[in-house]
Amino acid sequence: MPRSRPRDVADPEPELLRLAARHAGQVVTVRFTRAGCTVHRHDEDGVRLLAEALDLRELG
Repeated sequence: MPRSRPRDVADPEPELLRLAARHAGQVVTVRFTRAGCTVHRHDEDGVRLLAEALDLRELG
């Protein structure tokens, strides 16, 4: 079975800090998978997808 080659992974901390600053006081989760990452906001109305990208750097 063919396998993809590993990708270089940048340090996620600067992007996570930027994301946290943009959503201060809110509960936000980031999920990483082989296909990329998703960012969700959690509030009293439920969970809302904020963004999806191949990489945190692409969330801009």
